Amino acid sequence: MKRFIQWSRRMLPKISDTERIALQSGTVSLDSFFFKGERLSRSDLVRMIPRPHRSHTVDDCVESFCRSMNEEEIMSSGVLPNDLWKNLRENRLLGMIIPKKYGGLELHHHEQSQIVQKISSASTTAGIVVMVPNSLGPAELLLKYGTEDQKNKYLPGLALAEYIPCFGLTGPTSGSDAASMKDRGIVFRQADGTLGIRLTVEKRYITLAPIANLIGVAFVLEDPEKLLTSGKTGITVALVPTVTTGEYHRPMDVPFPNGVIHWTEMEIPISSIIGGEERAGDGWRMLMECLAVGRAVSLPACAVGNAKLASIYAGSYAVFRTQFRKMIGDMEGVQEKLARMASETIKITVMQYMTNSLLDQGHKPSVLSAIIKCESTERSRNVILAGMDVAAGAGICKGPRNLLANMYQGIPIGVTVEGSNTLTRSLIIFGQGLIRSHPHLQSLMEDLQQERDYDFLRGVQRMVSSTLYNVMGSLWYQLYFYSRDDDALVNKFLHQFAVTANLILLLGKQFKSNQILSGHLADIMGSLYILQAMEWWEVQYPDRSHPALFRLARVEEIQRIHRAFQAIADNFPLFLPRLFLKMITANGFYSVPRIRNEDVMGASQSLTQDSAMRAVFSEDIFHSERLQLFLKHHEKVRKYHREDQEDPELEKIILEAITVDSYPRL
Repeated sequence: MKRFIQWSRRMLPKISDTERIALQSGTVSLDSFFFKGERLSRSDLVRMIPRPHRSHTVDDCVESFCRSMNEEEIMSSGVLPNDLWKNLRENRLLGMIIPKKYGGLELHHHEQSQIVQKISSASTTAGIVVMVPNSLGPAELLLKYGTEDQKNKYLPGLALAEYIPCFGLTGPTSGSDAASMKDRGIVFRQADGTLGIRLTVEKRYITLAPIANLIGVAFVLEDPEKLLTSGKTGITVALVPTVTTGEYHRPMDVPFPNGVIHWTEMEIPISSIIGGEERAGDGWRMLMECLAVGRAVSLPACAVGNAKLASIYAGSYAVFRTQFRKMIGDMEGVQEKLARMASETIKITVMQYMTNSLLDQGHKPSVLSAIIKCESTERSRNVILAGMDVAAGAGICKGPRNLLANMYQGIPIGVTVEGSNTLTRSLIIFGQGLIRSHPHLQSLMEDLQQERDYDFLRGVQRMVSSTLYNVMGSLWYQLYFYSRDDDALVNKFLHQFAVTANLILLLGKQFKSNQILSGHLADIMGSLYILQAMEWWEVQYPDRSHPALFRLARVEEIQRIHRAFQAIADNFPLFLPRLFLKMITANGFYSVPRIRNEDVMGASQSLTQDSAMRAVFSEDIFHSERLQLFLKHHEKVRKYHREDQEDPELEKIILEAITVDSYPRL
């Protein structure tokens, strides 16, 4: 037994202080069921997760704000007009998360999400400007950790956009690996006897930095003279009411202010630390806890808004545009693109709604926030790319008539920021989820490190029992005679996932470096979460669940999970576990469902014909005059093409709708 414990101590990775803080941040939610091999029933889903709260108290001001902007002018000039800032102040749209007692709007997460979604569909630039102060930044940090004096001093100004905030985390050598930052703050005694900090920082990619007058910044605090009376050294977060150098980056030429923070031995009082001196050294925990929520709201909202706009526009364009005397929406090649757009958009929409509901109930799901950020931005990118294919020439000619080009230009931004998707998929989702969401692993590792041998052995016994249970469950569903039962197949996948997650531990400390395997397991987690969200949506919104579309979306995710399991079984580094995985992932008596052509064609009709689903896709996005032209005449044009009649007035409308911008010279 002692040899086993010694072997385990060598195999299992130790948890560093920064990792422990990250693992303790946020909450465990539905992700815990994946590692148990369990599945919530639809009734349990509905009981645990109600429909998200949505009021319409600020809809008029959001609509007015969207109508006040000219995205084409903003993109062409590269300048945010003064009217935009005026409207932000008047409508308090930078204070959505700030309580009313400080002058903010105090909105629920779902309300905030839908507002950011609508603004981003009107203007990518404005969407980013509004998103950042309402996500990870000074306001959220102040609300959770600030002193009363700090809250009273800064929150009213933030709510009214008198303070333009930014937050500096990323540096030249520390991107997603923020814990390795080289920025330093040295504690010193000021002339008046109070403590101060000399800050030397170099930050980049900081949204709003060139125009900010209230700057949150993360740095490593050092105290060489042992002057601190409370708090500790380490990563610290401070708030500095000053201006930056004003230097700009040009992220894909989308003209939201983005730039650098560069200070050399800037002196600030110790009271600048958010939460005061006692919060010194607590910055990593503060950042991780805020990121667990913020990452789940704003970027997914932008992604869903872009996907909805691209889908509803492409669906209408496919009705208005004809080739070979038929609507292009009736051509099977185009229907494949439209079906993909509808499928991916509905997946991230249902995931957004269910996640927002969890957040509004007080959950802070760090693993699920990584899943929804990664999945929504990746899938939104796919939707916009497919939309460009449908629009073809109308998609590549820039101008005010083109509803896709500016979104297409900004695609890499959402994929990159708040943790690049490459790193999030290959390291964070499964890597963090394995320790954070696993029912036994974290306590096992802690028992081992603290030499609680008896507790460790009892934990191993529980893990072995759980593994055997999931092995039996996987084999049972493999032999299950309802070979075409999708629910049984998903249950089998859940058991397979729990077994595979436990077998990964046989790799010991090397499991962190097997990033391709981790990426496949992250894909499985993402698809399982989407399937769970689709079940939840079908119960909560039965009148907004197109049968062919949901069937196609479900089969796509089942096939994705199956491919990922096959890749894991084919490439698992250890021979005997590899054979075992091949056995439990084999088809047995079940067959993975195939995508049927009729489902593809039916799903495409959710964008071209089904009024209920078109309402879902057009909900909470900005209806510009251009989009309104398509939406207003969509059904008339569809009937006109079907009946092949002459209508000179409608023909003028169609020509106007499909016309692209042209210029006398470039």
